[in-house]
Amino acid sequence: MDSERRSRSISGWIPAEHPKIALAAVMLLLLLFGAYLSTRYDPPPVVGIEEPSDVFSGERAFERLKAILPEAAPHPLGSPANERVRSRILQEFKDLGLDPIQNDHWVSSRRPTEGTSLAFARNLLVELPSSNPDLPAILLACHYDSVAAGPGASDDAAAVASLIEIASILMRETPLARPVFLLFTDGEEVGLVGARGFVRFNEIADQIGVVINLEARGNSGGSLMFETSEGNSWLVEQMAQGLDRPMSSSAYVSIYRSMPNSSDLTVFMKRGLSGLNFAFIGNPKQYHTPLDDTGNLDLGSLQHQGDHALAMTRQLLLSEWTDPSSSRDAVYTDLGSHFILSWPAGRSPWLAGAILLSIILSFLFAGNACCWQTQELLRGGVCWALIILLGIIVGWLSATLLQHLDSTPTPWPDRFHFDLLVPSLVAALSTLAIVAIIRTDPIVFYFLHAIALALGSLILSFMAEGFSYVLILPAFMASLASFLLAGHNRRPRRLLPLCCFLVAAATSLVLVPFIKFLPTALGVFAAPPFISFLVVLLLLPLAPLISSLARPVTSGLCFLLLAGAVGAGYTALQSPCFSPEAPQQINLTYFEASHRKDAQIALSSWEGDIPLTLTRTLDPFPNADELPYPLGSALFSAPRAKLAGPDLELLKWNTTEQSHSATIRLRPTIASQEIQIRLNQAAGLSRVTALGMDIPLPEPDVNGQQSLLFRGVPEDGLEITLVWTSGPSLALSLIGITPNVPPQLEGLRANRDRAPASPAHEGDRSITLRQMTLKSPLF
Repeated sequence: MDSERRSRSISGWIPAEHPKIALAAVMLLLLLFGAYLSTRYDPPPVVGIEEPSDVFSGERAFERLKAILPEAAPHPLGSPANERVRSRILQEFKDLGLDPIQNDHWVSSRRPTEGTSLAFARNLLVELPSSNPDLPAILLACHYDSVAAGPGASDDAAAVASLIEIASILMRETPLARPVFLLFTDGEEVGLVGARGFVRFNEIADQIGVVINLEARGNSGGSLMFETSEGNSWLVEQMAQGLDRPMSSSAYVSIYRSMPNSSDLTVFMKRGLSGLNFAFIGNPKQYHTPLDDTGNLDLGSLQHQGDHALAMTRQLLLSEWTDPSSSRDAVYTDLGSHFILSWPAGRSPWLAGAILLSIILSFLFAGNACCWQTQELLRGGVCWALIILLGIIVGWLSATLLQHLDSTPTPWPDRFHFDLLVPSLVAALSTLAIVAIIRTDPIVFYFLHAIALALGSLILSFMAEGFSYVLILPAFMASLASFLLAGHNRRPRRLLPLCCFLVAAATSLVLVPFIKFLPTALGVFAAPPFISFLVVLLLLPLAPLISSLARPVTSGLCFLLLAGAVGAGYTALQSPCFSPEAPQQINLTYFEASHRKDAQIALSSWEGDIPLTLTRTLDPFPNADELPYPLGSALFSAPRAKLAGPDLELLKWNTTEQSHSATIRLRPTIASQEIQIRLNQAAGLSRVTALGMDIPLPEPDVNGQQSLLFRGVPEDGLEITLVWTSGPSLALSLIGITPNVPPQLEGLRANRDRAPASPAHEGDRSITLRQMTLKSPLF
């Protein structure tokens, strides 16, 4: 008799009647699913050297990278190191039987904060043999220069090595179905100079149909397709067909379009070309620093970037096309980095509206069967709204408090994931606490959340359609699950765990990539409110199951979350902000003016205060305002090095009734020396010409100074003509800017390395200034 009763009990076991077991089972499945998704957004395994020659090998590309960068030295535009890197790239292609073309371009540009610049860029262009040279071509592009602070192994020498490896693969498949060009631009880091020169002066730009640009903002992580040209529906379709492990979404594209950042693809798109931009962004703290070397590059990132570029090229070669642009963008996302789901922009409102209607119908059908009271519906709505609002606010406040206690000066402190674990756990704690306090009917809350997802997707479809898939996909799953609940209105709780799991899984599918990449992209200052929102959105589908738990259970879970948040916060407080692997970025700028007997050294950092260990032995320079060049506030006296400044030779003078003009020759006296001319706005500068072309007039800065900057000036100099209206003479400052600081400051550099700190971006510089007046040689 007892065994028969036990048999009936076991066979009639229902998960919904055991809320703790149901929640634990759903959570376990979601954790496993989330862990799987997270691994999918890691780089793929590296293909070895011994693998077939028709597949991209990260190891082979890495060997090419080491041949291009045998030493960890910066190679910015115009430097001897830049010339050596360019020569090695040329040799790599000659070894493949190809004949690269070197295109030299003088390119002018004007920036409000930097004045006008004229730079000499040397691009490399390679054409692969094709059988249909009249078809629109594919352009594979990257830049080969680096910033002055670091060797640029990831940004962007890894892309150079990848394109050389791709060229070696495609050479075995020639003649290709259409032209394929490989472009290696110079001067990307100082204003996209090479790309500007290519689109302005190279007639091959007229033959290009699609651009595939390779970039990096770190040295690890998966290769993201983060930017496209307008009207990308066809390109997204090609990407969906060609890539085996795609990582992209219309949300990434929408975010990047709203940012002021730019890359070579920005220049190509302004030219009217269609294109795609790929980059990996992991470990951004070593980006544009001496740590961006071959030893710190993740070979998996190199593999993934190369896989993407080769697969897209092959897909474009297989497709028949003449115009790659479309009339509209696509709304799309990858699903677990397996494949891409997309639809044309403009259809999202219809999808969201249909989903909302289906959920409302299911809700009304279930409501009639269950006879829900208005008070119960209001309680569920208030509970849902409080979870969203308090989860974001409390999570953000906890991160702000932690930053206040820690005085975090950098977006990416060492072990910064602990800083972001705090708002995540606090947001989860807030969600559990609200669900425990405001007890709602689980079925009611499920339907209200489903309606909120559909309504939110409808709003996003009109306001930010590129993001609409984030809510459309969970809402679609919720609508399917809602049919299940409404169809079993007699015992809907039996299916509730399954329905909650389906919605939570769909939510995880679209949110895990954001959780994976947002902390790295935004850092601890900007990411907490977004991370808090994502955590809340992940937990909302589970709220119906959580509300079924007894209060002691939810109280215990809240205590565990609180303990975890406190532990993560304590670990973050105890962890140093900077380490040898994640140093503080501090640049040194040496300055001397020929009319002064002293010299100065400026220390600058965007990551908090300068360490006292660096400034303790230095004498502050109190009168920064009396210097003729802006150097910042952290200014100290330095031993004078007597550096050589650039030469200026007056070649020709001309005077008319309305203006005066002087033709001068500028010559660098030190390798990699940039030459700058600064003059007062009152001089009435009206025209600047060089190499037979007009240069845009520089805009004055807040002090009324106009600046002309010349990069890559050859040893024999550069002739320019200045035309002004103020009087028969022209007062100006002739400035030379060279990488690194004099040997007299070697001790300061060594102290910086021990801080730990390192140069970044433009790096250490030495600046010389000579005030002079141009006068007619007749007087």
